This record gives sequence, C-alpha cells and structure tokens, in this order.
Amino acid sequence: MRNIIVAALALFACVVAQPGGGGGNLDRIFNQYAGTDNQLTNAELNRFWLHFDDDGDGAVSKQEFDSGWRQENFPNPQNAPLFFLELDRVPDEVLNSQDFPHIFRLWDENGDGFVTEREFRFNWNAYFDD
Repeated sequence: MRNIIVAALALFACVVAQPGGGGGNLDRIFNQYAGTDNQLTNAELNRFWLHFDDDGDGAVSKQEFDSGWRQENFPNPQNAPLFFLELDRVPDEVLNSQDFPHIFRLWDENGDGFVTEREFRFNWNAYFDD
C-alpha cells in the first residue's frame, strides 16, 4: 500500500510540480497526509518523512532521501543532501523516530501540537526553496 501511495505521489508531483514546490503540489502533499482535519499530527508528519523509507526498516538513509526527493520532482534536487543533513536533528545519518519529534516541534510554529497548512507551507518553503 505504501508503495502505491509513493508511486501516486511521485506521478502527481511529476505532472504538477512547479518551481519552489508548486502550490498545487504542496496542497496535495499536505492534504494526503493531514486528512480531513486540515492539520498534521506528529504521527502524520512522521508518515510523510517515512514514505522515503524504501526498505521499510523505519529509518530513511541519505540515499533513500536523495533518491526519493529526485523521483518526486521536489524543488532543488541538487540540494537534497543538504536538506537531509538539516533534517537529521540527531546526527546519526538516518532520519528516524529520534529526529521526527524535533522536526515536528520546529514545524509546529505555535506549539499547539498540530502543523497547520500555513505552518507546513511556511516551513517547506523555508527549508527547501531557494
């Protein structure tokens, strides 16, 4: 099921991605993971990062992240290694359950336990745009 979701997201990203991540692409990503309540919980944001985990071991390697970033046509693929290093909050060369709480707290601007669409877009652009 995860592979189908990843493939669908990758196909969609290739069709509609625009420079800077594209408004439609970001909307689609946010809505896919946030669901009907229009906000991301810690678990939902974790699911987004874990969709890069190709081998299903619960950790995203730099190679998995770089490959997935390019495959999904996300912005600035030449910077994917730097994005990975920035997200690896516990510097152990994988993105995993030790990093996700740190990432979530950084993206949850007001500390209410949810990442809104505005917070998601703001942080996505801050981290990944030029």
